Amino acid sequence: MSLRRRTFPEVLENLLTKISGGVAAEPHPFPPDQNGAPLRHDLQQPPVGDVVSVYGSRDGRPHLFRKGEDYSLLDGRTLEWRTGAELPDAGTLIQVNYYPEAAQPVLTDLYTGSVVRTLSESIALELAGLYAQLDAVYQSGFVDTASGSALDNVVALLGIERVKGGRAAGEVEFTRSPGSRGIITIPAGTIVATADGEVQYETTESVTLTQNTIRVAARDLEPNDPLPAGVLTVLSLPIAGISGVTNPAPTVIATRDETDEELRTRAKNFLHGSERATLGAIRQAIAREGVTADVVEPEGAPGRVEITAHTESLPPELQQRLLTAIEESRPAGVKVVLQGIQQPGRVNLELRITTADGLIEQDLRAAQRSVREKIEDYFTRLPAGEPGSINRIVGQILGVPGVLDVRFLSATLTAGNDVNDVLDLASGQLDIAGSPTVLGDLHIADPNLPTVLRTLVSFPEDENLPGAQEIQAALDGVLSYLNGLNASDLAPEPQRTLSFGKLLFAVPLPVENKPTGSLAQYDTAVASGTAPQLPDGTVVAPYQVQFVFTQESGLTRILSGAADPPYVLTPFERLSSGGVELQPEAGDG
Repeated sequence: MSLRRRTFPEVLENLLTKISGGVAAEPHPFPPDQNGAPLRHDLQQPPVGDVVSVYGSRDGRPHLFRKGEDYSLLDGRTLEWRTGAELPDAGTLIQVNYYPEAAQPVLTDLYTGSVVRTLSESIALELAGLYAQLDAVYQSGFVDTASGSALDNVVALLGIERVKGGRAAGEVEFTRSPGSRGIITIPAGTIVATADGEVQYETTESVTLTQNTIRVAARDLEPNDPLPAGVLTVLSLPIAGISGVTNPAPTVIATRDETDEELRTRAKNFLHGSERATLGAIRQAIAREGVTADVVEPEGAPGRVEITAHTESLPPELQQRLLTAIEESRPAGVKVVLQGIQQPGRVNLELRITTADGLIEQDLRAAQRSVREKIEDYFTRLPAGEPGSINRIVGQILGVPGVLDVRFLSATLTAGNDVNDVLDLASGQLDIAGSPTVLGDLHIADPNLPTVLRTLVSFPEDENLPGAQEIQAALDGVLSYLNGLNASDLAPEPQRTLSFGKLLFAVPLPVENKPTGSLAQYDTAVASGTAPQLPDGTVVAPYQVQFVFTQESGLTRILSGAADPPYVLTPFERLSSGGVELQPEAGDG
C-alpha cells in the first residue's frame, strides 16, 4: 500500500469528527472484497446517522468524493457507490468520517472562530504539513518522481552518476541520403565519433528528419578537450536513409550539468538493458544497436536460438556489432544463430487533422509536429508482427493541444513492389500483423496549414520575357480549382494527381504550338474521352519550368520534367501560392 498525502481539509475534518463524538478516518479497501456489483462497504459502528465525508485517492491524487453523487448511505449501516460515480483508484484505501446514531458529543462548538475550531485548525495545519513532507520523501524514492539530489541517490543504486558540467558539447548535423523518402528517426543516445574512433559523442534527444538536414545537441562521453568543426564524421551505427554526419561548428566546454530528465532516461535505459541470459535480454541487446529482430527457440532444437534481424541491409560493421551484443547477453550453453535479415514493410499513412480556430501559425506548426512525433513514437514501440491500433493512434493525436479531430484517409503497406491497403476502420486496426513494419510516408492534411506551390521559370536573356502576372493568375485559378475539388474525400485520385505536364498545361508561355488551358478544362476533356496532349520540357524550350511543393513538415517535391513522379494531393490538403519567380540566364557568349 503506497503512502497517500492527506490535505489540510481532510485532516481538519478528521479532527472535528473525532472530537465531536463521530468515527474518523475509518479505513476500507477499494474495491471491497465482494463478487459483482454493487460496490458496498459495511461500516463498523452501525446504525449510522450521517456520513460526513469520504476521502481517498483518484488518479493518484487525494480526492474528496461527493455525497449523493458518488456514494450514499443505505439502511443505516452500508455505504454504497452509485452508478456513474467517480470511483477511487483500485488497490487503495478510502477513509470514511461518520456519526453513529448513538454518538453523544461532549464538544459541539465547532463553528468558525470558536476555541475548539481554532485549536483544531492549528493542529490540522501542522499535520498536513507533515503529510506533505512525508509525501515528498516517499516520491523521492522512485526514478520517475525523484529530482535533484534525491534522484542522484536513487540512480546511485545502479552505479550511475549525473554527468557534470565541464565536458565538451555542441551540435551535430545529419544529412539525408539522396533519393530517400519518408521520415527518419534519430534516437537519443546515437553515437557519433571521430575518424579514428578516439572521441565519441552521443546525442541527447530524439529527433525526426523530414527535410535534407537536421541538427541535434550532442555531448562528449569522456572528459576530452573540445573538437574543431568537421571532425565528428563517423556514425557508429548506420541509420537507414542517413548519408553523413558532421559537427558544423567547434564544440565547447558546457557548463550545464545533466538534467533530471536526461539522467532519468539514462537510468531507465540501464534498467531495461540489465536483464541477462533470457530471450528478452537478447532482444534488448539487439534493440540497443538500433535494430529489431525475431528471437525464437525452434521446436525440437533445445539450446538453440535463431535470430532474424529486421533491417534493409546488414553491412559487416552492423553484423559484428549485433554478434557482439548477442554474445554478451546469451545464456551459457545456448547457441545463438543470426539467420539473416528480413526487410520490414513500410506503413504509409494519410491523415486529416482538424485544429482549433484562431491558433497562430506557430501553434499550428507545433501541433502538427507533435502529431508526427506521437505517430513515429507509436510505430517505434509497436512490437514486430502485431497489428496497429487506430484507436490508440487517434487517442495519442487527440491528446495534442489544439487538435480537435483526426481522420484516417488511407493506410497502405509497401513490401517490395507490393502495395496493399491495410486500413480496416470497422475493426479499428491496421492489418499489418505477421511481419515487421516501420513507418513510411506520413502525410498530414490540415486545411489551416496549406502546402506551398512555388513556380520557377528560367530562360535565356535574349528570349521574350514571360508574363509573371499572367502565370500567377493562371496558377491562382489552378489552386482555386484544386482546393475546391479536394475539400472532401470524394475527389478521384486522377484529378488529385498533379504531373509536370498537367501543371505546365496551365502555365501560359510565349511559345508557339504549346497546348494551354485551365486544369478544369483538362479534367473535363479527360472525362469526355478527348484528353488534350500534355506539353513536356521540349515543347517549351528554351524555357525551363519547375514546380516546387513544400509541405508544412518541410518535405519538398520538385517537378521539373515529364519523368518526375507526380505529386498526389492528400484528401483535404490545401494548396497556397508561393509566387512565381522569373530567372533570366546569361548566354554562352
